[in-house]
Amino acid sequence: MTQPTLRPSVLSDAERAFFREQGYLIRQTLDEASVARYVSAVEASRRERGETQQMSNLQFLQPGKAIRGIQDIVCNEDILAVCHDLLGERIVVDGASLFYGEAGVDYRQGWHRDVLQVPDDQVDPSWFSPDYHYNYVQMNMPLTTDGCLWIVPGSHRRQLNAEERAIFGNTEKMAPVDAPELGEGRQIVLNPGEAVFYNNYAVHRGYGGVLKDRRITIHMGFHSAEHAPTLHFGVLDHTEYTLEYLASLEPCVREALRAHLVERARHPEVNVFHAYHQQFLQKEFKTT
Repeated sequence: MTQPTLRPSVLSDAERAFFREQGYLIRQTLDEASVARYVSAVEASRRERGETQQMSNLQFLQPGKAIRGIQDIVCNEDILAVCHDLLGERIVVDGASLFYGEAGVDYRQGWHRDVLQVPDDQVDPSWFSPDYHYNYVQMNMPLTTDGCLWIVPGSHRRQLNAEERAIFGNTEKMAPVDAPELGEGRQIVLNPGEAVFYNNYAVHRGYGGVLKDRRITIHMGFHSAEHAPTLHFGVLDHTEYTLEYLASLEPCVREALRAHLVERARHPEVNVFHAYHQQFLQKEFKTT
């Protein structure tokens, strides 16, 4: 009987340990040619749509909002290999946005954990502990130099400390935009083609102040079908993925979304969190 071929790891033991303990990891992902191709695709899409927004959060896998020229990023083998090493086998894409901002845009978020869409009485403090298995990883990959992600290393493994509690108040969700800086907060500055993989239960924020340069960053989320979903699974609006739309996609993108649909069908319990997330998007963030 032929033995299955083991997939080689791309991350060292030290890198995996750093991610578990600190909550983030930076890896070079795209070469210059790939970065240029994706930037051209974004610019072409904006011209074709006649988009004039100075800042947008575009859900690029959704019909009517799709940016065809960047969709194949969900099939990138280097990205998926890192997710395999962090989460396990059978990686499923779940979340795909393009953050776009012109120079001069004032971009500020408050420090938060990504439980914003969950009702307060359903936020479980045990989620923020070293023993909790959070089966999800987010990734920011800029096509331009980007220093907008700030994170408090290790904060996904603990409750809010005294400094954080002072600005969060009685919520686990989000501090005011004008709250004081956090002493342990670290700015993650990425060059084009670098990617940061991070645990979005860590205290973090998107903050650039008044942008000095244009920002184009691809943001994605991933889940492993080897483990039960956690509440963030279900970000993509799967209800829009008709057979006609799937048939129009590149084969690798189509298969990625089919895998997402299969996993969603296996876990109907996440439908309530999907509904919370869609409501949150409509109320809290302008998405185009």
